[in-house]
Amino acid sequence: MFDSLRNKLSSFVSSIVGKAEEKPTEPTIAPKPAPEEKPAVRPPIAQEISRPEPIQVEPEPVFEKPTAVVKAIPEKQVHPEPAPISKPVYEPARVEPAPAAQSVVKQSAPARVEPERLKPAQVAPARPVERQEIQLAPKVGLLKRVTSLFSPEIELTGAEVAPAIHELEMALLESDVSYDAASFLASDLRSRLAGKRVNKARAGEEIKAVVRESLLKTMKVEQFDLFNYLAAVKAKGEVGIVLFVGPNGSGKTTTIAKLAKHLQDKGISTVIAAGDTFRRAAIEQVQLHGDKLGIRVVKHAYGADPTAVAFDAIAHAKANGIACVLIDTAGRQETNYNLVKEMEKMDRVLHPHLKIFVGEAIAGNALVEQVKKFNSAIKLDGIILTKLDCDAKGGGALSIAYETKLPVLFIGVGQEYDDLRPFDAEWIVDNVFAAG
Repeated sequence: MFDSLRNKLSSFVSSIVGKAEEKPTEPTIAPKPAPEEKPAVRPPIAQEISRPEPIQVEPEPVFEKPTAVVKAIPEKQVHPEPAPISKPVYEPARVEPAPAAQSVVKQSAPARVEPERLKPAQVAPARPVERQEIQLAPKVGLLKRVTSLFSPEIELTGAEVAPAIHELEMALLESDVSYDAASFLASDLRSRLAGKRVNKARAGEEIKAVVRESLLKTMKVEQFDLFNYLAAVKAKGEVGIVLFVGPNGSGKTTTIAKLAKHLQDKGISTVIAAGDTFRRAAIEQVQLHGDKLGIRVVKHAYGADPTAVAFDAIAHAKANGIACVLIDTAGRQETNYNLVKEMEKMDRVLHPHLKIFVGEAIAGNALVEQVKKFNSAIKLDGIILTKLDCDAKGGGALSIAYETKLPVLFIGVGQEYDDLRPFDAEWIVDNVFAAG
């Protein structure tokens, strides 16, 4: 039972323990990387001296005394004969700033640039804050490593557990665990294991305990005590009516007989309604169980209305002071429209106190879809998982409670009448780790 799921979880625990054992046992000091120095780039001096760029030298402003500007006399005002003068008079020429200096500079030899005037290439200094972080990082790492040598505990990191959790999630899907349940379990394990400190000597036990807590959290739903509920109905003077539904071959008839035996042991009398009037030999099967247990079976011919059979069984219980009526029905798939409508009719007419879905644990993800369809049709009150002893994968038992949020009332672990036990999540988890 649960062989596949047990192997997957055992492999996961071993991988996490292996990660913990890979922790270094001796301090290793990583060498401090030497800062890379970039050589200063200097332009070739000879090239700069031999072929410099012409330097544009702007002429210095020349300050001269203002000179009088002689205006030319218009032609009509000039006397035809100039007056004789003793000395020749020279008129000063008008001086205008000419771009002679610029042309001279361009034609002159290029100015020699002294080498000492060349500026060296500037290198940006390293920021003091970054240099300080580089100096402290090895010291902090060394402190943690040295401390771990003398500490009996090891801290798991998220990077270490992430690959193992991913592999576990894929393995759960292969074991027929629903996608939502597998994702929830993986996320819960990731939050529990990342940053957790485990004892070196007991790493396997502590990690297994964490996985166990996650499994219990995944299957945690509100529980319901069927026996106490029917006893309370009996105390009110009412007849408890329980309707059983489910797909073909899920084991409804045998489960009803097992439950009748348990109710008898609790002091609650029962009568069985053979409501499966469709499947051949179904009525004979119910009658055989009734004869073995000494329980009255109310039956009609094949093809009869199952609602009428259940109605007669309820009337018989009221007339004879029987506490509870267990109604068997024909197996039906959630996609069969006519049979689903027949089931809705029984719910509407009989007003059962409880509507219980009976399904095979080995159905895997199909079981989850069946429960959802039946629940949407008649609003189920609980689930009974059968053939759990034949479930090698264990995915149905792990994900049904998480997916449906319905209480799992019982689990079938064999063919005998006593092989119906109340659902216990801790019992299932213990069986998962029994050989893990």
